[in-house]
Amino acid sequence: MKILLSGEGPTDLGVCNNAQGRCDGADFKQGPMTQLLIQLLEPLLEYSLADYPDSFAYVSKTALCAQTKATPARLQPTRGKKKGAETSYFYGNAMTLGRMALDLAVELGDSVIAIFFRDTDGTNSSPVGLWQDKWQSVCDGFKHSGFTRGVPMLPKPKSEAWLLCLAGVNPGGTCEALEKLPGNDDSPKSAKSLLDAALGRHHSADELCDWLIEHPVDVHRINTMPSFKAFHQALISAVENLPH
Repeated sequence: MKILLSGEGPTDLGVCNNAQGRCDGADFKQGPMTQLLIQLLEPLLEYSLADYPDSFAYVSKTALCAQTKATPARLQPTRGKKKGAETSYFYGNAMTLGRMALDLAVELGDSVIAIFFRDTDGTNSSPVGLWQDKWQSVCDGFKHSGFTRGVPMLPKPKSEAWLLCLAGVNPGGTCEALEKLPGNDDSPKSAKSLLDAALGRHHSADELCDWLIEHPVDVHRINTMPSFKAFHQALISAVENLPH
């Protein structure tokens, strides 16, 4: 099995070490969200992907966008006028990732799961349904590609909010309140600044990976965050959809 990942950079799923937009195996440097993924998949697969680093392939946001733009217009369905440019962007890129996953499965003669990571971001003035619109756009993009094991990974507002929950920060009694943090990193109450404070100092991507290894994921706790729960359920469904 291969896990095809697409993220935004080193502090989420990771980054390529080969100065290219696509990589796998030793050329892929795993980020904290990949470490989170490894821990979530272990009980589902009954083995740890930490022992099989070649199980991952990665395509950067830049490379995915370039491939989407290069796709012939006849293969690019239009979105309705009610859909904004941003959700159309999520839709098109998820569709491209789904097609890449299909091609990879044929190339390898093996099963593939695709993970599409993007921070939701947003501000206090963003539409109430912004996360839901982005989530549905990713699901629709995968569906149009014909790929059935695509998983949206859309932390609200950012991946640091998920890590804050795992660090034991729960201002409202559950971690759901963390989803209301500002998506703007310049805000003094941003998820990034609060995570630095919770951990005592700023942690690099490598240090966050190490921290997650030392502090195994409490799934029950983080499932109180709707954005995480939706991702986790989609991940479980993708694994259940693997051929036996």
